[in-house]
Amino acid sequence: MQTEIKIGDTVYRIKIEEIGGNTLKVEVNDKEYFFDKNELRQPGFTGFFPENVDLAAKENGVIPREKVEKEIKSPLAGTVSSIAIKVGQEIKAGERVMTLIAMKMENEIVAEGYGKIKEIKVKENQFVDNGDILIILE
Repeated sequence: MQTEIKIGDTVYRIKIEEIGGNTLKVEVNDKEYFFDKNELRQPGFTGFFPENVDLAAKENGVIPREKVEKEIKSPLAGTVSSIAIKVGQEIKAGERVMTLIAMKMENEIVAEGYGKIKEIKVKENQFVDNGDILIILE
């Protein structure tokens, strides 16, 4: 969907596109932002952000594309049960990249933005600690 709106003297060109299963990409005057569709339906929506996004972006509920990390780190300690990507593959926000098993539960690790897989630092059945680098993006 694409539209233009005018607020005061400023014209905003807006384009909304669904990417991945649960992610919306919103372009406002050629600047990209990403939203998790499931979060949009929840009271207290906080957006879809990696930890490094500045506070102003979090408060506005958006994440600029250029703020996405070039590394995907493990959010918890566990064992890599499956890897869903390959080196050289393009990924997008919301796409599953691997699954970790921790405390007998499967935890999906998803991409927080666009990128191309440069290196996969782990193997299946490998134990990882919280904060370990799993994937490096170009």
